[in-house]
Amino acid sequence: MDTDSKSYTLELLLRPSNIESLSTILAFYNPTASKQLLVRQLKSGVGITQDSDSERGRIINCHISHVFVPGRLLFIGISSGANGITFYVDGKRSYSFPGSTISRGDLSGYIVLGTSPVTDQSWNGEMRGLALYSKALTDEEAFQHYQAWLYPDDHHPDLDDALYRYTFSEGTGRTINNQVISEPNLEIPTTYAVLHKAFLRSPQEEFRPDWRYVLDVLSNIAGFIPLGLMLCTYLDWTKAPWKAVLLTVFFCGIFSCMIEIAQFFIPGRGSGTTDIITNTFGGALGAALSQISAMRRLSQRMKLARTEA
Repeated sequence: MDTDSKSYTLELLLRPSNIESLSTILAFYNPTASKQLLVRQLKSGVGITQDSDSERGRIINCHISHVFVPGRLLFIGISSGANGITFYVDGKRSYSFPGSTISRGDLSGYIVLGTSPVTDQSWNGEMRGLALYSKALTDEEAFQHYQAWLYPDDHHPDLDDALYRYTFSEGTGRTINNQVISEPNLEIPTTYAVLHKAFLRSPQEEFRPDWRYVLDVLSNIAGFIPLGLMLCTYLDWTKAPWKAVLLTVFFCGIFSCMIEIAQFFIPGRGSGTTDIITNTFGGALGAALSQISAMRRLSQRMKLARTEA
C-alpha cells in the first residue's frame, strides 16, 4: 500500500470470542522498520500501538476500554487526520486523541491478521470486514460506513478514496479479494505460523518492565534448580566435585539451548536467549546446593551420593 495522503481511516468488523486476552488483531509489518503498527485487543478494550524496542521518537499508543462483548459483532473505525486520531464504535464517536496521527509509513508492508508478525499473539474471534481509506471521516460518514457494513443489502459501501475493502464473503478458497481493485488480495495460509519470528532473541529485545517478565525469569531459574541438583548429585559419583559442578552447568546450558531452538519451529512458542541464561543459572544454583555440606550428608544418607573416604 502506498499513498501520499496524510489522512487515513481503518475499519474493522469483527466478533471477539472472549474479553480475557491481550492479542493482536491486525498488524502492518515492514521487515526493515523497527516500528510496526498493531491493532490490539486489550481484554475488553481496543487500541493501536507501535511495537518499538529500539527506535526512539514518535510512538503511537492509543486505546479505549469496555468495547468488546464476547460473541457480539462490533464495528470499529479508527480515523486519523489533522485533528488527531478518533475511534468510532458502531458508527458513533467514542474517543479522540488530538496529539496522535497515523502516517503512510505506519500502513506500509505486509497486512497480517490474527497475530503479531514477530511473536505469537494470536487473536480468537471472527473477522467479518476490513477496509482502509485515504481520508479522515466525519461523524456522519462514520455512521454511514457502519450502516453499509451491518446492512449491506440496504446501503451501498463508500468506495471513494478506498484503498482496499475486504468482506471475507468468498466462502471457499484461500484468497480474500479486494473489492476496490484487483490488489492487494489476502492469502490464508494452510497452517498457522508467525510471519517473521525471531530466532534466539537477545535479552535486550525480550526485556519488559513488568511483573510478568520478573515472574517468567524467576520461574525459569526455579525450574532448573532441581535438574541441576539431581544431575550434579549423579555426576558426583564418578567426578570430582568441581568437575561435577562444571559439567552440570554445561549440560543445563546445552539442554536449554536445544529447547529454545526447538521452540523456534513451534508457532505458539518464542525463541530467546533470556531463557537460556536463566535456565543455566538455575542449573548452576542446583549444582551449588548439591555441594553444601548439609545437602551432601543428606544425599549420602539416602545413598544418592558417594560416601567420602
